[in-house]
Amino acid sequence: MAPDPHLPLSDSLKKPEILAPAGSPASWAAALEAGADAVYAGLDRFSARTGAENFNITQIKGLIEESHRLGVKVYLAFNAAIKDDELAPAFKAMIAAAEMEPDGFIVQDLGLASLALKHCPNVPLHASTLTAVHTLEGLNALKNLGFNRAVLARELSLKEIGELTKKSPLETEVFIHGALCFSFSGLCLMSSFLGGRSSLRGACTQPCRRLWRNAGRLKTFFSFSDFSAASFIPELKKMPLAAFKIEGRMKGPDYVSNTVKAYRLLLSASDEKFEPALEEAYRLLNQSPARRLGPGFMAGDSFCKSLWDGQAVSGQRAGFLTPLGPDKAQVALQIPLRLYDRLRLVAEEGLEGQAFKLKRIWLDDREVEGAEAGQTIIIATSRELNLSQGVVYKIGSAASERQYLRSESVARLNDLAKSFNPPEPSPLPASIARHFERGAPAGKVQPLWFWLDNVEIISELISFNPKKIILPISVEIAKELNRQKKRLGFVPPVVWSLPPLTFGSTQDKLIKEVSQLFEAGYRDFMLSNIGQITLLKRLKLDLKLWGDHHLGAFNHLHGQSLVALGLSGVTYSLEIDQQTLSNLVQSRSSGAVLFYLYGRPALFTARFRPPSLKRGPIVSGHGEKFWSASEGDSFILQSEHRVFIVGLLKAPKPNGFSGLIVDLRREPNPVEAARRVKKAVSQNKSAPGLSFNFKRGLK
Repeated sequence: MAPDPHLPLSDSLKKPEILAPAGSPASWAAALEAGADAVYAGLDRFSARTGAENFNITQIKGLIEESHRLGVKVYLAFNAAIKDDELAPAFKAMIAAAEMEPDGFIVQDLGLASLALKHCPNVPLHASTLTAVHTLEGLNALKNLGFNRAVLARELSLKEIGELTKKSPLETEVFIHGALCFSFSGLCLMSSFLGGRSSLRGACTQPCRRLWRNAGRLKTFFSFSDFSAASFIPELKKMPLAAFKIEGRMKGPDYVSNTVKAYRLLLSASDEKFEPALEEAYRLLNQSPARRLGPGFMAGDSFCKSLWDGQAVSGQRAGFLTPLGPDKAQVALQIPLRLYDRLRLVAEEGLEGQAFKLKRIWLDDREVEGAEAGQTIIIATSRELNLSQGVVYKIGSAASERQYLRSESVARLNDLAKSFNPPEPSPLPASIARHFERGAPAGKVQPLWFWLDNVEIISELISFNPKKIILPISVEIAKELNRQKKRLGFVPPVVWSLPPLTFGSTQDKLIKEVSQLFEAGYRDFMLSNIGQITLLKRLKLDLKLWGDHHLGAFNHLHGQSLVALGLSGVTYSLEIDQQTLSNLVQSRSSGAVLFYLYGRPALFTARFRPPSLKRGPIVSGHGEKFWSASEGDSFILQSEHRVFIVGLLKAPKPNGFSGLIVDLRREPNPVEAARRVKKAVSQNKSAPGLSFNFKRGLK
C-alpha cells in the first residue's frame, strides 16, 4: 500500500524524520526540493532566532498548506522566553497558527506551553533544546507538563543519547548538524549581561565567537567548530529517535539543500554502502558555508580535542582582502564568487565585520559578473563598511537565493498568503486577559537569602539576620554545619542547592546525599533544572523544593507551571528588566517568589573547561575582565564586576514575595559584601554594582 501523501516518508518507513531549518522562503523551498521530511520555522515574533528572515502569519498559512501538499510536516517555533506582557500577543499568534494545523509547536517557555496545552490541544508540544533537558528525569518532567516530544540538549554524547532514548516516556529529537554554542543549551547569560540581548529570546550577539585575551594570548577560546553527526548515523539509526534535526535558521538555501541531501543519503544507505555514502555526504557538506566540521559532543570523552576551531565566522573562506581606498578592495580568490553573493570580512585582529553584498566586480580592468578561484579581483565596497585587511568569507550564494525564490513552492506560498484572511482574534484566557493583583509595596523589610560556598563565615553573617542560608549540597558541609550549630547555638534555616548540570554518577550521588540530609533533619533544597524536581520527588520524602534563576522564569504562568511540578517557590530570571517586573507584580502568582539581588552569576555554563585556557583573567575586546571557576560538573565564566540589582529594593513585589538572594559564592571578602548589601537594603539606597538589564531593558 502506498504511504499516505500527507505523512512524511519517515512515518511510513519508521525512520527518523530529517528535520530542516526554514529561516526564509528560499531556505524552506530548498528543504522541500532536497527531500526533507519536516521543516521548522518561526514567526517574526516569539522565536529564538530573531535574526532570521522568518515568516508573518499569512505566510505561515501558505507554508503549511504547500508543505502538507508535498507530504512534509511543519513545526512552528514559539521557542523564545516570554515576558508577562507578551503572553497575550503570543497566545493570539499561537491560536491563529493552530487553526492552520501545524504538526507541532516548539516551545521553551513553560507558561506559553500551558496555554498551548489548554487552548490548542490538537497541536503536539515539542520542548525546545533551551529547556536544557539532559536526564531521564527531565524527560519525565516534560511528559508531566504535557509535552509530546523533547529536543535533547546538544551537549550529550552518543552513549548518553542512547541511554535516554531507550527509556524516554515521550518522543525524542536530536541535532545532527550545525553550529554549537559554548555555553550549555538554555544556560547562557553572557549576551544578555553584555548588552541586554538575551539568547533565551533569540537575540544573542554570539560573545563566544569573539576574541578574548588570556595569559598574553588573543584567541577565540570559546568558539566551537560546527558539528556533524555524519559518521554516527549508523548508531543513531538504531535508536528510537523521532527526528534528526539540522541547525541553521540563519543559514541560506545552499546550506539547507546540501545538508538535507547529505543526511538523506546517509539515512538511506545500507551498512554495506555507508562508507561511499559518507564520502559523498562530506563532499556535499563541505560545499556549504560553515565552520570546520567536527564530531561535537557526540564523540564523548574525545570531544574536548575536536571542538575548537578558531574561525569565528560561519562561511567559506573566499580569499584575502586588501583595501584600495574608501570604496574598493582587492581579493585574491580561493573559491568562485558571483555578483550579489553575501560576504563577511574577518580582520587580521580577528574582529568580525559587517556582512555585505558583492555588487560590482572588476577582473583585468573589465567589469564582470563573476570570477574563479585563483583569480585576483577588485570589488566595490562602501565607505560605511570601513574595511581593513583580512580574510573575507562567503556566507551566502546569490544564485541559490534567486533560484529558490523563483521556485513553484515559493510562488504557491505567496499566492496562498495573498488570499488568506487571518481569523478574528480569540478571547484571551482569564489567566492573561487582565491583571489581577496590586502586588506588595516596596518596604524596608527585605528578607535576604545568603548563598555561600561553605560554612566558614556563617557566624559573622548571623548579625545580618538572613532569612535562609543556601549551601552547595554536601554531606561533609552538613557535618561542619552541625559543629557550627553546637558552637553558635543557632544557624538560620539552610537550603541545599543542586548544580545546574547533573550527569550519570552525579545524579546517583545527589540522591544519596539528599536522603542523608533528610535523615539529618533538612527539608529545603534549591533546584536548577526541571529534571531535578522529578528526581527528588521520586524519593517520596516530605521535601520543600525551590527553583533558582537557571529555570528561566520570565512570566507568572511559567512560575505556576513550576509550582505545579512540585516547587514551593521560584526565583525569577535575573535577566528581567523593570517593566517585566512591573507586569509580573500585577499578575496572580502561585507559590513563593524570589529574586536574585547580588552576586557574580555564571554567564557561561559549559560541560568542560577550554583546554588552551590558562589561569588568570579572561579579557573581552572591550576590556571587561572575567574569571573562570567550577560549579558541580560544569565550567563557568563570571564577570569581575558584581551584579547588584538595586532597583529591586525600591520596586513593588509580587504577592508571595519571599526574599532576595545575595550570592556570596566566590567572593574574596564575603562578609564585607554582605555588609554592603545589608546597608543598601536597610537604607533603601543605591549601591555600586551592575543592574544587569533592570534599567536598560531586555531585548
